[in-house]
Amino acid sequence: MPGATSEHEGLTPRELEVARLLVEGLDNQEMAGRLGVSPRTVHAHLSNAMRKTGTRTRTQLVIFSLRAGLIPLSPSEADDAN
Repeated sequence: MPGATSEHEGLTPRELEVARLLVEGLDNQEMAGRLGVSPRTVHAHLSNAMRKTGTRTRTQLVIFSLRAGLIPLSPSEADDAN
């Protein structure tokens, strides 16, 4: 659903997914392959997520995402939440 936002900082589900992959340590090329999109599209999602969260770097976005609870620190935490 285009334009849909999550309750988390106004991030779209795709922006949250890209942030999750960033927390996993993937680079743009790896994220693009995993998501079936171009690296340029990944870059756009990251840029949008950083703008919405007020972060300026990938590292800041990771820290913000973890501290805000947008992304679980480990896969087991994600399993516990379900």
